[in-house]
Amino acid sequence: MSVIDWKQRGVARYEPGDRAALETFQRAHFGAEAIQLCPDHFHWLFEEPPEREHEGPQLWLCKRNGAVVGQQGGIPFALKVGERNRRASWAIDLMVAPEWRLRGVGPALSETHSAAGDLAVSLSMTEAAYKSYKRGGWLDLGNVPTYLRVIDPLRCLRVSPYGGGLAKLVARVGKPALATASLGYGLSAKLLGARLVEIDRFDYRVDDLWEAASAQHPVIARRDWAFLNWRFDLTPQADRFRRFYVMRGETVLAYVVLRVDYWKGEPVGVVCDYLARPGWLVAAFSLMTELARRQGMVALMCRTLNAQAARPLSMMGFLCLKNGLRTPTRMMVRPALDQPELAGTVGDPKNWFVTVADSDMGFRSLGE
Repeated sequence: MSVIDWKQRGVARYEPGDRAALETFQRAHFGAEAIQLCPDHFHWLFEEPPEREHEGPQLWLCKRNGAVVGQQGGIPFALKVGERNRRASWAIDLMVAPEWRLRGVGPALSETHSAAGDLAVSLSMTEAAYKSYKRGGWLDLGNVPTYLRVIDPLRCLRVSPYGGGLAKLVARVGKPALATASLGYGLSAKLLGARLVEIDRFDYRVDDLWEAASAQHPVIARRDWAFLNWRFDLTPQADRFRRFYVMRGETVLAYVVLRVDYWKGEPVGVVCDYLARPGWLVAAFSLMTELARRQGMVALMCRTLNAQAARPLSMMGFLCLKNGLRTPTRMMVRPALDQPELAGTVGDPKNWFVTVADSDMGFRSLGE
């Protein structure tokens, strides 16, 4: 028996009969109010994803004497790498009981999950999970940047969780410049015939948008109608999101998903997801910035990894907050052992398109 086989003894995919033992474990290690204990959330996350497997939910448990001592969850998704679609999975909620850490349970759970597809990806992991993944040979892609567009500097600085670092950035750019930075872009978007249309739910038109927009991104999780419907329209948290199309005539140029969070009672717009046809990203963000200003928000923020967006967002007055976050969004990837050729492409963060709609980042507040 190999070392991996020995470590994986006791690791098996979740079955309905495990529910009571799993809830006991999650209550003890995630907390009694944790979202993991919500039945509706569990059903949506593990039993309804578009890329769900016939084998069952992507949730693996390690048990000892009938008790759950560790878990590893996964969200299956289709990842476009170059011209090919790959079977991938977001690694979520790796948790091991303290008395079983450093005894092979974490690596066994992670290895089992990684073997379920062509590659596994993790976002916003705990420090313990990061160390476990690092020892397991995962590639560290660094942190996903957060972009912040200050709309009302005085109110924003008063309530911002980013401390003195944000004040220094604002001082360097200048409050008048921030107040007017994207007005010209918004006017240009309107002159080109682009308009913002709020919708109740996504429809088939995003399939055409996906086909037109995806080719510009070397590595991107599929964002077609099936995914967007599951991710935003069917989730138990669906009423938290506002959905917008950027349109010219009858053509959808981009979509944007917005959530409103609050910093000490002040509203902040959070761009949870977006996708734009080539050449229309600036129009989409300028129209969203104008909407945020009209509706009295103090700032608009977007946590995204997208090399093509960095310069346009900077020109529009978005500040890149690389440091100062209480909980940085660290990203790691692990190609399957039989897919070593993927490492070169997926191991370069400049190739990726990521937003908080990926993995489970959007389940939490972004004011961290």
